[in-house]
Amino acid sequence: MIEEFNNYVNNYDINLDGINRKYKHSFRVMELSKKYAKLLNFSDEDVELATIIGLLHDIGRFEQYAKYKSFDDYKTFDHADYGVKILFEDGLISKFTDRKDDYELIKFAIKNHNKIKIEDTNNKDYIRFAKLIRDVDKLDIVFIFGYLGELKNRANRDNISDNVLKAIYEERQVDKRDVLNNNDDLAILFGFVFDINYDIVLEEFKRNIYYYYKAIGCNDLFSNIYNRVVDYIDERIGKNVG
Repeated sequence: MIEEFNNYVNNYDINLDGINRKYKHSFRVMELSKKYAKLLNFSDEDVELATIIGLLHDIGRFEQYAKYKSFDDYKTFDHADYGVKILFEDGLISKFTDRKDDYELIKFAIKNHNKIKIEDTNNKDYIRFAKLIRDVDKLDIVFIFGYLGELKNRANRDNISDNVLKAIYEERQVDKRDVLNNNDDLAILFGFVFDINYDIVLEEFKRNIYYYYKAIGCNDLFSNIYNRVVDYIDERIGKNVG
């Protein structure tokens, strides 16, 4: 599986910052998927499936960045939908697993990992895996920009837009389409917490969002938002975590 993934990525210039970042992100999310699938008591087969989904969830990003030098789905194309196309319409998935009975589940999880919400389905397994990949993907994005210090912009004196603030104070994920300025863009990651599905992920998210808060410069415009997120996490997990 790893060899086939590397073969695919070798079609692109790994020395480009965006390509390299998504390559490393894919492996970290793979490991996070495996870690939390085990902690959630997934079966051995389901842990393997979660690992595959973790590695492949962003496979559409490589072509997106190579073509547009951008990860903006609204200005380029939806990277999850493109990933589904190359995996399942073009048949690339067969290089990673021959478990054809699981193809629809993998497709559902990858397609829904970046949407504002998971599409309706009565299939509980589809939902279970979609929730997991959404959680660990967000976990690593905050890790990248916080702990790893790969944030390119910092908080400035822009006012945070009303719709962005409203989403956070109503405990909703921020819709990218409501982003109007630099600080709105930074606030998106704080809103991630309201779409974390599994409580077990929240302790690590809290550590990561602390580093992210520090990375953006601890601007006083964000102090209330940060505290709101921390209080929300502590209430959900029922304890303080450092």
